[in-house]
Amino acid sequence: MAAVPVMSIESAIEIFVAGVIYTLAAATVQRKLVDPKKTRAIQDKIKVKSDEIKRLMKENAPKDQISQKQSEMMPLMKESMSSSMRATIVLIPSFLVVYYLIIPFLFGGLGTATFKLNILSLVFNLDYRGVFFATVFVLGMITSISILIYDRRRAKRDAAKEEAQLDAKGANS
Repeated sequence: MAAVPVMSIESAIEIFVAGVIYTLAAATVQRKLVDPKKTRAIQDKIKVKSDEIKRLMKENAPKDQISQKQSEMMPLMKESMSSSMRATIVLIPSFLVVYYLIIPFLFGGLGTATFKLNILSLVFNLDYRGVFFATVFVLGMITSISILIYDRRRAKRDAAKEEAQLDAKGANS
């Protein structure tokens, strides 16, 4: 059995940096293509319509009334889906280009060299594409969760600010 060549830590770090750059670029593109305020507003409208439909179903409302509410909700659902799909349509092809063309061009000289990654007693032998994919996957998850938390905090802060402005206007009236 032939020995598997081992990737140097320097090469693994270079691939990791490439993954970080890609992840940050992808997050930036996603933020440019999807307006979080607009998405949140649409989601809020969908929630209101959905709650209305649930209430009508509990009250045994006529089917045509329920159908009308559902048809009012469909354009909102379509708009929400198209907004999120816009980013996906751009990011998936860009990932495939980077993964299958650019990364092999930059690091293909490593050949079959692997980087040994130990996680909780599990051992992964990753080639250069595996290191890139693992980096993008893990950082992508962390970035997505961070952006989600940031957007929710910002939405709460904006809602509180709007409420304070409305209260101030009401007090002045």
